[in-house]
Amino acid sequence: MNIKKTDGKLEVNGDCYTLTYDAERPLHVNIMYSNGIGAEFFVASGCDRDDGIDELIELSAPTIDESGETAVLQFVGKTTLWDKVEYSFELGTEQIVYGYKVYGQGKLENVRYFEGFLKDDPAREKYFYPYFCGPGRHLAYHRPVKDFMTSSTPNFDVLYTFCVTSADKRVFGFYEDASIRVDGDRHYFGGDWLATPAPFLFMMGNKEQKNWVTLGLAVKTGEAGFMGYHYRGGEGFGLELDYYGYTEVNGEWESPKILMMEAGKNVYDALDDHTAFLAENGCMAKKDRSETPTWWKKPIFGGWGEQVYHSNRWDNYLSGDHDDWAKDNCDRFCTQAAYEEMLTTLESKGIDPTILIIDNRWFLNESHLEVDTELWPDLKGFIADQHAKDRKVILWVSPWSYCKSAKGSALPVEESMMVHEDELYSLELDTDVFYKACKRDVKKVTRYHPLPEPTLTDPNWKYVADPQNPAYIKRIKDRIKYLLSEDGLNADGFEFDYTHFIPRFRATKPVGCEHEVKWGNEALHNMIELYYYGAKEAKEDALVISHTFNPYFNDVIDMLRLQDIYTDMKSIVPQMDHRAKIAQKVAPACEIHTDQHPMPSLEAWEEYAQYQPGIGNPCLYYVTGMETTKEKITDEQWKLLGDVWKKYNDSL
Repeated sequence: MNIKKTDGKLEVNGDCYTLTYDAERPLHVNIMYSNGIGAEFFVASGCDRDDGIDELIELSAPTIDESGETAVLQFVGKTTLWDKVEYSFELGTEQIVYGYKVYGQGKLENVRYFEGFLKDDPAREKYFYPYFCGPGRHLAYHRPVKDFMTSSTPNFDVLYTFCVTSADKRVFGFYEDASIRVDGDRHYFGGDWLATPAPFLFMMGNKEQKNWVTLGLAVKTGEAGFMGYHYRGGEGFGLELDYYGYTEVNGEWESPKILMMEAGKNVYDALDDHTAFLAENGCMAKKDRSETPTWWKKPIFGGWGEQVYHSNRWDNYLSGDHDDWAKDNCDRFCTQAAYEEMLTTLESKGIDPTILIIDNRWFLNESHLEVDTELWPDLKGFIADQHAKDRKVILWVSPWSYCKSAKGSALPVEESMMVHEDELYSLELDTDVFYKACKRDVKKVTRYHPLPEPTLTDPNWKYVADPQNPAYIKRIKDRIKYLLSEDGLNADGFEFDYTHFIPRFRATKPVGCEHEVKWGNEALHNMIELYYYGAKEAKEDALVISHTFNPYFNDVIDMLRLQDIYTDMKSIVPQMDHRAKIAQKVAPACEIHTDQHPMPSLEAWEEYAQYQPGIGNPCLYYVTGMETTKEKITDEQWKLLGDVWKKYNDSL
């Protein structure tokens, strides 16, 4: 590392980057990597509280502290919300790590990076009063927030994200917004609930998409209490975490870090390097997977696709007469008789799965972890029959759904968290606060609103699960013991779904016991951890399958499911290959459930069936035919599948 200091200027040369500072641009540093990718970064990142918008008052000239082959470049500032803020660039030979520490008190709202507001910003002097056309100010034009911010200037063309969506949207223009969220939905580019959360990693790139520099988030264990990691594009850009007021600062608080590293054309190598950094720096629990049970690697059959084939789902979809899934009847085809018939047919075709997943729903509609004996009159006997055929049985579970407002109606209120509807509000940034003539406090507007009606895909529940409540914890552990132990049903593990159904309203508070609420990613990790270790206590080799494609969850998964394949593409191979490569990087050596629902066509099914063994466990979801096109699987295709599975099993 080479450091040059001249009057009012600083230059740091690493092995593959140059960082420069010029006192004539005192709020910025310029970082350029050798591949031509970089930016002029705004140093004084804003850190909003729930009671105000953070504005920079003053910022010192930088100091630099050298130590061997590393150095720390630090700026010290004061803002309207924090007594002191230390903004630091940790400079390595090849990587740069940025973060900051605030001193003061308050509840975090928006934690920004490389973007913020200036107290008495001279750029605002051109504005007077928002006399825009309209019957009232609330209905007239409001300038966007970027007009009043100081942002970073991009020296890159595109942004890459590892967020998994149905539309398979990976690359954005530098001027667009992009999000990686734990509370995904079915609307963001066709749905981003598929991997919740995806890796917290964006990458700046050129238009040829051959050179990249990472903007990876590094979060220490226990400190991921935010909902999403967002890129805010425009003429200038920034990054942001949203905390909803659930992280409180008492004295000092250090932000998660942003890791910048140069990368070549292969984006998965960049993800690999990012994951390695997390593991080495206390941001990812290490897990030894060197001696996993052989059966975890075997072929999978899940009955969901066949259930949908016989249901009304696609007829309803194509009719255009339905606004939700209220009349969907897929779960009615999850019966013991139906699954026995499916397996008998597969056996007659020479197909012998080792792992069987009983999907949605083997349980009572009103009690998620209680067997529906109308649909499954002898689930324990069914599981015993499968064990006799050397099969393992996995139960589909939506962990957040086991709550009083959803599929746990008999649960005591005292084991819940409750959304206090009289306190339910959102915080909105009305840019009128930046006009001096408006004479308003620089804070967000509190807007109270009713709790939206819940749907099958929007968990707007009043009473939500509280995985920190001792009584709820005991209840879950008791149910897990019954479901998995030999004294109970003797099933072999769980497949999680709908991990994005986490609590999401800021008026959510515990009912039965007082405790600091874990929020966002911490809430999800806490819930999965409860099931994961409960499963291991009940059965040592229990298999836990999830779709949390993020290194932060490495310690509480055995297998990652590549998830649903809602798409408009003829071939699903490119999408699923991409998802598998992410899974292989974020949870090294974990098993991969390659999924198979829904298939665009029989041709796509045949192509993917042959591709699956190269990326994970082969997986079959159909017995009769394709749920979308109603094409039937032929005897020739059954033979092909049998040959594929035999070759795969022989390779283990």
